[in-house]
Amino acid sequence: MKTKNLIIYILICLIVIAGIAVWNAKGFNTELQFSSRKQIVLSNYTGIEISDIKSIVSEILGNTEYIIQPVETFGNSVSIVARDITEEQKTKIIEKFNEKYKTELKSDNIEIKSIPFTRIKDAINPFILPGIISLIIITLYFVVRYNKLGIVKILLKTILTPAVAELLVYSIMAIIRAPFGRVAIAVGIGVYVVCICVLAYMFEEQRKKYLESLESKE
Repeated sequence: MKTKNLIIYILICLIVIAGIAVWNAKGFNTELQFSSRKQIVLSNYTGIEISDIKSIVSEILGNTEYIIQPVETFGNSVSIVARDITEEQKTKIIEKFNEKYKTELKSDNIEIKSIPFTRIKDAINPFILPGIISLIIITLYFVVRYNKLGIVKILLKTILTPAVAELLVYSIMAIIRAPFGRVAIAVGIGVYVVCICVLAYMFEEQRKKYLESLESKE
């Protein structure tokens, strides 16, 4: 094994170990829609402009991260989600809402709903089975097409390369406290696709060299 490759493997191992340690101690820094959060729902009979609610919520919650989404198809109900909403903040939001829409909502009638965090396992669960099935199909294809390069070698590289790459990416995210969410899941899928494409290119180049070596011996 070349010294350069050995150094790379050691660095990867260290990053993964550090990432696992940070994850074990602090967990992932999740995006709002995956974290423990609070929600209130406001509604009227005439319709709600999301821009109006954003202005109200921004004034009351300040720089706090929040999500505002319509709840009803008729546009007369809106959900406000933030990492935390206090009773005082809820009351102020309702007061501003009543001023804007000439409604008479009562703070006591609107509940602050606590939404538990989404486990990472649950977030990625829909992608696990398709990922495993696609990896099995790709591995079988690689083994059939590139069997002359060594079946064990093909198997190990096809299975381990994406797995190690995913571990490395998510370990780095855990270490630098990058938020885990839809973007992180998309990055994970992208890394998987890139790994397969790179492996396919490498195997094809090795196959060409192998065939050329056979031709030169004839």
